[in-house]
Amino acid sequence: MYKKLLVPLDTSGEAECVLPLVKETVEVYGIPEVVLLSVIGSTTEPYTLYLDAEGAKEALESVAKNAFQYLEKTKESLDLKEADVTPSVWFGHPADAILDFTSSNDIDLIIMSTHGRSGVSKWLIGSVAEKVLKSSTVPVLLVPAVACRPAK
Repeated sequence: MYKKLLVPLDTSGEAECVLPLVKETVEVYGIPEVVLLSVIGSTTEPYTLYLDAEGAKEALESVAKNAFQYLEKTKESLDLKEADVTPSVWFGHPADAILDFTSSNDIDLIIMSTHGRSGVSKWLIGSVAEKVLKSSTVPVLLVPAVACRPAK
């Protein structure tokens, strides 16, 4: 059925809350490949406020290196025995990068969380999960952020 699963992660607890579901889905459906994806903004602009061009480039490279290390640790903690898990770092706007990665890497299922933004913050920031859901050509399983919070 599914052969390659994409799990976008941004180091937040909300994003990571999908990991138990990912593990169960891979085991139940026998999915042979999982990609853990972190998307980094592709511009050095935020860093140029305090650094010169070379320093900004180095800062961006450091962020990417840290993201890759985070994905490696997540891969280890996920402990999928029957699947090949690959960490990947891409640059760009998160929703666009997720969609581009999906189409160029034969992904056939995406599992990701929402961050639970609403109102003005959702309008100003936008919803990565919503854009992926509306624009994806493959199935998307969304886990709402509230599902990850402990019961009161």
